[in-house]
Amino acid sequence: MKSIPHILFSLLLILISTSVIANHDLQVKAEKAYSNKDYKQAIALYESILKEGSTSYKLHYNLGNAYYKNNELGKAIYNYELANKLQPNNKDVKTNLKIANEKTIDKIESKENFFIIAIKSGLVNALSTTGWAWFSIFSLIGCLVFAFVFFISNQLLFKRLGFFLSGISLVVFIASMVLGFSALEDKKEVNFAIVTNRESKIHEEPNVTSKTKFSLHEGTKVSVLETNPEWTNIKLENGNEGWVKTTEVGLF
Repeated sequence: MKSIPHILFSLLLILISTSVIANHDLQVKAEKAYSNKDYKQAIALYESILKEGSTSYKLHYNLGNAYYKNNELGKAIYNYELANKLQPNNKDVKTNLKIANEKTIDKIESKENFFIIAIKSGLVNALSTTGWAWFSIFSLIGCLVFAFVFFISNQLLFKRLGFFLSGISLVVFIASMVLGFSALEDKKEVNFAIVTNRESKIHEEPNVTSKTKFSLHEGTKVSVLETNPEWTNIKLENGNEGWVKTTEVGLF
């Protein structure tokens, strides 16, 4: 006679298998709907998969494509951003995200130098969080090896070389740790949002009766200062701040 834990484990496996099969069927149907240019049906199916708890860069990428074809630019960009967050170095995701961003209405100039922002973003996203972890480990090992050479060598040339290379390795180790933690924070925290409404009113305070400061259109990327189920406090790159209904933006 089978024990209760064994029976429970078997039931769990059956439930997981059933869920995987069901999601696979939905995936196939969504891809077929997209191929048939039935983008609304494809969107509904992909959203159903997400509601079941499944997620992947490919799922968000495909959903973004469906929204883009359905002329829902804000939701397309939001899903491209989610796909990019899950797989930062995917060229297809970056290409489609760039194409979609070029179609946004709001062009907001940053207070910070664009070149500096590009360097920061490029460095943090150059590797995944796992990649930065391995990079820091190897640089630390290199630092220790070169330091060992410095201490045991009797030749001046090797001592100088060991000291110089251990110093460089230490700097690389510290930099990779900082960039790795930055990548981890970007991945974990809700730092940004995409306006998913065609047009959203930005209020001075988190209530509908407060004065409207300005409007934003779908696809605009904003920083998130504070959020709750009803309202989200946002900040633009030009420094302007305000409150928007949480249902009108996609947080990531």
